[in-house]
Amino acid sequence: MEEKTFIGIPLPGEEDKKQLVQNNTSSNLPPLPTFEQTAENSTSTPDVPMDDEKMTDEDILKLWEGLRITTKTDVPELEPIIKVSYKEEDKDDHKESEVGIFTKRDIHGIKAKQKQGKTTVLKVILAALLLGKMFRLKSCLENPKIFWLDTEQQPSDVKQILTDVGKMTGLSGSEIDEHVNLYPLRSRTYKTLLRELKVNVNAHRPDVVFIDGVVEFVQSFNDEIMSHDLIKEQKILANDCNCAIINVLHENKSSDDENMRGHLGSMLSQAASTVIQCVKSNNGTITAKNSEARHAPMPDWSVRYDDDCIVDADEQAQKEKLLKQMSQKERQQAEKEKRERKRKDAAVQIVRNNGGSITRDELKQKLMAKLELGDSTVQEIIRMCLKSELRMVDGKVCLSPSESQNEPTA
Repeated sequence: MEEKTFIGIPLPGEEDKKQLVQNNTSSNLPPLPTFEQTAENSTSTPDVPMDDEKMTDEDILKLWEGLRITTKTDVPELEPIIKVSYKEEDKDDHKESEVGIFTKRDIHGIKAKQKQGKTTVLKVILAALLLGKMFRLKSCLENPKIFWLDTEQQPSDVKQILTDVGKMTGLSGSEIDEHVNLYPLRSRTYKTLLRELKVNVNAHRPDVVFIDGVVEFVQSFNDEIMSHDLIKEQKILANDCNCAIINVLHENKSSDDENMRGHLGSMLSQAASTVIQCVKSNNGTITAKNSEARHAPMPDWSVRYDDDCIVDADEQAQKEKLLKQMSQKERQQAEKEKRERKRKDAAVQIVRNNGGSITRDELKQKLMAKLELGDSTVQEIIRMCLKSELRMVDGKVCLSPSESQNEPTA
C-alpha cells in the first residue's frame, strides 16, 4: 500500500497513531468536547460601565466600590492552562513537582530570535492541551477551546501546524478541528486586526488564544500609543472572556540583546504574567526557558525534530548543558592559571631587575604599582612565588636557583 504523505512528510498509520497516543497520554483522559458543548459554561462579562465620557460621578463611585478588595473578599485563584513537571534535584527523593503557567484572565509572551523554535514550542503546548499530556506538559483544561492566529506564514505553512500536532498526538483531523480554530491572517492589516480579535473572542469564548506574531497588530513595534492600546485591550479582553492570550514576538536582532522588540516588547514584558524564551542549540534542540514570571518560574523543557516528528529532548538538553558547564569551567580554569602565571612572572621580574634580591615590603609596593592590585592580593602572589620561583634568604626575597640562572630583563 502506498504511504500517505502531506507535503512530502509521511503521515502516521493507524497503528502509529495508537502507539503515539499510548506513549503520550495518561490513562482515562476525558473525551474531547466540542465548542458547542462548552458554550454554556463560558464566563459572562461583568456588567460595569467602562466608557469614561459617559460615566457620571455616581457611576465612578459605584464602580470603585465594586472593585474594592477587602480582607473578606473571596478572590478566585488564577487558573493555569498548562502545568510543567520537574524533579526537585535539591531533595534526596528527587520528588516530582509541577508549575502552572499561562493563567487565564491574563496575557503572556513567547519570545525568541528568528527561526529559534517558538512555533515548535507552541505546537507542543497545543498538543498537550488537546491530548491532556505531552512530554512534561499536562493540560489543566478538560474542555479545550483554542484559537491560533498566524499573522506571518502562508496558508500551506499554517496548515502544517495541524499536521504536526496530529502526528504528535495521533488524533484525527476531525478531533483536532472540533477544538482548534486556526486562522492564517497574513492578509489582514493592523487597521482591523484588533477589532477582529475582540469580535471573535467575544463570540466564541476560547480558553486560549495564540497570536503568532503579535507585531502585525500595530503599525510599528515602536509605536508607543498603538502598543499601549493593544496591550490594554488584550488585558481587558482576557479578563472579560476568561481566557489566556499568548503573544509571540521576536527579540531584538543583536545577539546579546534578549529583549522583545520596541515599545511593544517593553510593554508586553511589563504586562505579561509569564514570558517564555525559546533557544535552539547547534544540534537543533529547542529549549523553552523561563524569562519573566509573576508567580513561580517555569522549569526548562526541551524538544527536537526526529524524522520530521517533534520528540522529547530533555535528556539531550541535559547532556548539552553539562558539556557546556564543563567547557566553561575548563575555560575559567585556563584563564585563572594564565592570570596567576602572569602575576608570578611580574614578581620574579621585579626581583631579577633588582639584582636578584629585594625586601619583601619593597617587592610588595612595586608589585602593587605594577599590577594595580590591593595589598592582600599581592601578598598572596608573593606567598605563591615563595613556594617555587622565589625564596627567603637572610630576610630578603631572592630568586630560586632555577630562576637565578636567567639574565635580568628590562
